[in-house]
Amino acid sequence: MPRIITLYLIKQITKISFLTLIVLFSVFFLNEFTTYLEKVSSGELYPELLILVSIYSMSEIVEVVLPLSVFIGTIIAIYRLDQNNELLAFSKMGFGKRRTIFVSCIPAVFFALFIAVLSFYLTPLSNNKLAFLNDAERFSDRFKLMGSEKINILDDLNAVFYAKDASDRGFQDVFSSFETNDSEFILTADELISKPLNETENRISFSSGKFSVLSEQMPLDFSFDEFFLILPKKPILNIDDLKRKYFHELFFSKNTERIELLKRSSMPLIIIISALIAAALTMRLRHSGRFFIFLSGLIIFMSYYGLAISQEVFSNFSINSTLVFFSIHGIYLIAAILLAIDQNSQNLSFNISGLKYSSNFMINLFVLFLIATMFSYLVFYVFL
Repeated sequence: MPRIITLYLIKQITKISFLTLIVLFSVFFLNEFTTYLEKVSSGELYPELLILVSIYSMSEIVEVVLPLSVFIGTIIAIYRLDQNNELLAFSKMGFGKRRTIFVSCIPAVFFALFIAVLSFYLTPLSNNKLAFLNDAERFSDRFKLMGSEKINILDDLNAVFYAKDASDRGFQDVFSSFETNDSEFILTADELISKPLNETENRISFSSGKFSVLSEQMPLDFSFDEFFLILPKKPILNIDDLKRKYFHELFFSKNTERIELLKRSSMPLIIIISALIAAALTMRLRHSGRFFIFLSGLIIFMSYYGLAISQEVFSNFSINSTLVFFSIHGIYLIAAILLAIDQNSQNLSFNISGLKYSSNFMINLFVLFLIATMFSYLVFYVFL
């Protein structure tokens, strides 16, 4: 019988956590997708890349919403079991409250393993695929993002580019101007095509046009059937961008990269420890009402999550990053264990080491977590 109860409990928590993940993911994904649609409408993003870019952004969205989904899913599942008197039935069959709490964390372990793979491998892979949207883009990709009848300024070439029409093949009725210290080059053409020449260079081809050199020393003006430029590609990977680094690149690294490793390692721990907190808190406060459970739970979760993602700030004060990592997770793990092992009381009063804590203590505790939440997010947005 305990095995059947264990499987049933795991199934309920996994199902509700997954449904919560779908809801939260949909909200965040639609917001991200709307942002990309705005880039398409403004000409900053090539329309054919919209679906591809949206797919590559999914892993980072899942990484953000999964910890909260597991936390909320655990609270909802246990609260529903209590409202249906299933927890009472479990206890009559020898399945105690502590066992219920610790079994409730089993789905969190599998979700934690998943987010570890996501954080250290899938998300860096996606960020590398999205490289053409930032400063590490290919020059040919930048031409794809240029719309017709729009003046484009290429700062690294000190050039201006304009095309009357655009198609899948390239641009038509092209005007471009390149400036140097002592000359200006004007180039017009019926068509422009950009494509990779090899691993390190791009070929920019102009067809049927006119080339003029505006110089006081030696002005030049001639027509051509084909004129091309060979330009170097920018590197796809920016080595300073820590979000694109894989686990093996972060493991043996300097201090700033070690902090990134610890931040990513925090996500699996947050899922497991917050699931333990969610299960213990719901069991303890199940008679206080759903609103009070969610309010107190979210205060604790957000303070924990905020401190975990802003832990790199402590390095600015010469505090050892590894010590900060273990301190944050250690404090919340101890709090979770204390909530889980002391389930003797049916109300808000409970005893730890012979000291009695009343409902006033719980209220003060929640206020403390609220202050910690505000402080952690203030630190995050001010210093990061």
